[in-house]
Amino acid sequence: MSKNDILTLIGVLMLGGAGAAAFEALSLPAGFLAGPMVTVVLAKSISLPLLKDNSFTFPSGLISTNLIFIGAAMGSAVSPDFWAGAALWPLSVLALVAVVSGITTCVYLYTYKKCRWGRDEAFFAGLPGALGMTAALAQERGAPMDRIMIVQLVRLFLLIAVLPLIISSVVEGKEVIFTEANDAISLRDGFQLVLALLICAVCGYAALKLKAPAGMLTGAFFASAALNSTGMLEFALPVWLATPCYIIMGTNVGLYIGKMDRNTLKPMLGTSLVVFAISLSVALGGAVVTSWALEISFDKVFLSFAPGGMEAMLLISILLDIDPVFVATHQLARFMGLLAFMPIITRYVLGPVSASQADEVRAQSAT
Repeated sequence: MSKNDILTLIGVLMLGGAGAAAFEALSLPAGFLAGPMVTVVLAKSISLPLLKDNSFTFPSGLISTNLIFIGAAMGSAVSPDFWAGAALWPLSVLALVAVVSGITTCVYLYTYKKCRWGRDEAFFAGLPGALGMTAALAQERGAPMDRIMIVQLVRLFLLIAVLPLIISSVVEGKEVIFTEANDAISLRDGFQLVLALLICAVCGYAALKLKAPAGMLTGAFFASAALNSTGMLEFALPVWLATPCYIIMGTNVGLYIGKMDRNTLKPMLGTSLVVFAISLSVALGGAVVTSWALEISFDKVFLSFAPGGMEAMLLISILLDIDPVFVATHQLARFMGLLAFMPIITRYVLGPVSASQADEVRAQSAT
């Protein structure tokens, strides 16, 4: 990194930290995640000089390390009690499949019939989450990317900003649940923490190499969950260590969303809000029915069905003290299901890529 990049990184992180502090001072839920994201997006919208360089991104090493810490923090909340209701999970996963199908179908019908979008655009705008895969499939078919990405990014932004407020208004949530929040850790606890983080890092790297979705985070999460739930190595990430990780993640999401072109965003904002409302309504309805039918608490079902980024939903679950194993399992199932079946469903619904589309995509890639 150049000297300017380092100074920009420090400035952006300070901006994210200020946003987190403001949200916490206002007692807004999941403030360490939503505060930095909202603050960075707002700063970008007013053309703050600090954020004038659109090419600036966080170093990959920082992001990877941060995901390991966050995964370890999430898994540290897991105990054997979390598995008591696991027998019901196959049924709730089936309900999740119905919700994902419902969101995709409803958004497709709205954008295709009402907004007169092309079939490709309408279909990919409706896919809930899995942003990278959605972009790759859309690009492969030569679909116009502007509308698709704006709808997907606005939905992600609103979910992170609004979902904690919705959940906290329905249930009495608690903020960060680490037992060693404000205490200095002993030498023995420190050794266990370092050992656990090393194990989480190895598992995260292995998951990444195996091309697991959000590999660094999910690998670290399940390693941490296994260590804690079995009692092999119990540990908790102190707040002074966990909080900066949340701020980094929220700030990074804000940087990503803040790169949207305002001239393209403005005419699309109304449609994006409607798509968000449709997606959230379907997820909410599915969560209500599933919660009632399977006698599972509404908050964790709703968060598991929420059509947002997997990493963000997992982090919200830990910040609001909502069963991270249940949420992680369902969000991971949604992501992996999309990853496995969407290419096949895309071909079935939209047909094979034509020769002219393939030529156009190759020409765009060449330029």
